[in-house]
Amino acid sequence: MNQSLVRFALLALALTVSVSAFAKPKSAGVTLYQDATLNGTTLPAGEYTIKYDVDGSNAQVKFMKGSHEVASANGQVKNLTKKPDSNQVIVDTAGNTRSISEIDFGGKDTAITFTSNGASQGK
Repeated sequence: MNQSLVRFALLALALTVSVSAFAKPKSAGVTLYQDATLNGTTLPAGEYTIKYDVDGSNAQVKFMKGSHEVASANGQVKNLTKKPDSNQVIVDTAGNTRSISEIDFGGKDTAITFTSNGASQGK
């Protein structure tokens, strides 16, 4: 009986830790070398922290300067065939603006993509 109780307690602890790991937003640092837009907001060239929450194939992304949110958008999670070496921002240069269309995370096989429809649903 005592051994079963210990096993149950360990299982409960493992489940609690794993649930809290999924609930925590992730973050990554990126550098924009030129001004770009996300969800209609212009992001000047510079260093940013990206905070993102993934729920299935959907992601909520926030670009942060320090503790200040400067832009946000909803995106879609996509699988990459090759893991990039570092974080990178893919920019769509069609038209007169440079719009962020994808964020790839270094060492991971997933990325977050933004469509003009999905990006307009953000902030």
